Amino acid sequence: MKKYRFTSILFLASLAWGCGKFLEEYSLNELRPGSVIDLQQLMIGEAYPVTGFFAPYLEFMTDDITSNISTRAGQPQLLLKGEGPFMWRHDMYETMEERGVINANSYELYYKHVKACNVVLDHLDGVVGSTDEKNKARGEALALRAYYYFMLVNLYGQPYNAPGVDVNTAPGVPLLVSSAVKDENPSRASVGAVYRQIEADLLEAEGLLAELGRGNSKWRVTDLFVYNLLSRVYLYEERWQEAAEYATKVLHRSPLLVDLCKLTNASGTFATTNSFPSNAFAIAGVETIWVFSSYLEYSFSLNATTFPTYSNASPAPYTASASLLASYDYSDVSATDRKDLRPHFFYIGYGAMSNRHHVLGQKTAIDGNADLPTKGMRVAEAYLNRAEALARLFAASGDAGNRVGALADLNYLREHRYDRRNAAYVPVDIADAAELLQFCLDERRRELAYEEHRWFDLRRNGMPGVVHSFRTDAEQVVVKDSLVVGDRRYVLPIPAKALEKNPNLTPNPSNTPV
Repeated sequence: MKKYRFTSILFLASLAWGCGKFLEEYSLNELRPGSVIDLQQLMIGEAYPVTGFFAPYLEFMTDDITSNISTRAGQPQLLLKGEGPFMWRHDMYETMEERGVINANSYELYYKHVKACNVVLDHLDGVVGSTDEKNKARGEALALRAYYYFMLVNLYGQPYNAPGVDVNTAPGVPLLVSSAVKDENPSRASVGAVYRQIEADLLEAEGLLAELGRGNSKWRVTDLFVYNLLSRVYLYEERWQEAAEYATKVLHRSPLLVDLCKLTNASGTFATTNSFPSNAFAIAGVETIWVFSSYLEYSFSLNATTFPTYSNASPAPYTASASLLASYDYSDVSATDRKDLRPHFFYIGYGAMSNRHHVLGQKTAIDGNADLPTKGMRVAEAYLNRAEALARLFAASGDAGNRVGALADLNYLREHRYDRRNAAYVPVDIADAAELLQFCLDERRRELAYEEHRWFDLRRNGMPGVVHSFRTDAEQVVVKDSLVVGDRRYVLPIPAKALEKNPNLTPNPSNTPV
């Protein structure tokens, strides 16, 4: 499946940053789209993900990652590129840029795409085209803008459910909903205001794309994208009933999951991990909702691109943590019953499970196919969103129906992930509400690893302590740093460039060294 590419020098110029301002004003006369087709091309080229990734460091801050040293050439340099986010440094963006990390400034990248969405939305009424064509483009632009703001507010604002935080006063991010910006130095809107805009955009997009967006490819947003993102938004807001309802909308239309047990060769055995390197999106097929970024685009060097040549003796710079690996019920002893197959198919590894170095967010293309996606949304998330929402409702009300529903979703997902060639899958059956909820959260970690969920799940579940250790060679003293419970660094520092351009942009506490 090919991703469309359209680039407009004029359009890019209209989105330029400079002159020390947060946004540059530009004359609407400089941009003259004649038809809705022109705006659709601009949207595909500039509003949709062009870089392939926005926050490639996101996993480095979680408990799913550990750092490694080896004698391989270039290893210290690769380690140093990831040090900023891995050690939660107040100058993580500046450190990454100094060390050659590509597209490290997520704040700038997300706003570039927000502005592109705004340009499309502001010009739709003035171009030639049918009502349906315009409404479809409007729905896509609104849905994308909502997604970008959702990521921005969860990177740079307090968690919506943080104890003691008033979302109506807690600073979120500047809220720009028009390309004709009058205030060149906008201040930060509240977390609550940003969430209200996200919801409003998605609800409007829902009505448009439910009718007009179903024919889009999975490289473009559809009504399923909107339903799934609304489910995620409501989950973060702790609106459990709405989270479950929108997850159900996804699953009503797209309930299928890939059965990992059926990914066997002609002899009925699984390919070895090293000969079948993959990732969840490369395999997912029918369960993908939306995808972006292909293997060729994923050139960010924090994730060493030559990982198939790494081994136990020479691990990749950053790999899966011991606690993540231990969470899988995987067997590397029994070739006839490997149990949970996700470590086998979603990661690359060497040697026994206890010694295996799973590469961070494995991205190898299969059979030379460089168009395999690496980011996006999957139906598996909808099952997990609904299971968690129902488990939360069960904990609050004791309604046994919610417990049954949560377990049904969890077991349906797990059955599609387990080895059943010689033994039937044994469903989990949990009666205790707290235990059921914890199992839901653990399953999210196992299933959605390296898909830009873990950092946000940690934020909305108490901001727990995390310990990271770092050194670039065996002669160095190990440097340790820790996030304590509720650590201020769960809200990321705003990049220095953004603060310099906009004096009204107040910094976060994490902008100051600990």
